[in-house]
Amino acid sequence: MSVKIEWQIFTAETRRDGTWSSNSPALAELLNAIAGPEKIKEPAQDIELAMAHLAIKGLPYFEITRVNSGNSRGKNSTKKYSGALC
Repeated sequence: MSVKIEWQIFTAETRRDGTWSSNSPALAELLNAIAGPEKIKEPAQDIELAMAHLAIKGLPYFEITRVNSGNSRGKNSTKKYSGALC
């Protein structure tokens, strides 16, 4: 799964290895510090979505804009969100 968050010109996306990538190296570093898998305290069915929820709690101006998930046929389904999910 991949989850994308956005705010103005800044975007960040989760990676399968449990890290964040971003168009801003400083934002990626911040997200890796505050919203990495090791920061998730409760059991999560989807670790990347849990990381995104944690990130938008720490950075309230950001919102989840896309969630890509694999299905049984190996294709990705994409869900777009117009607002923050909490």
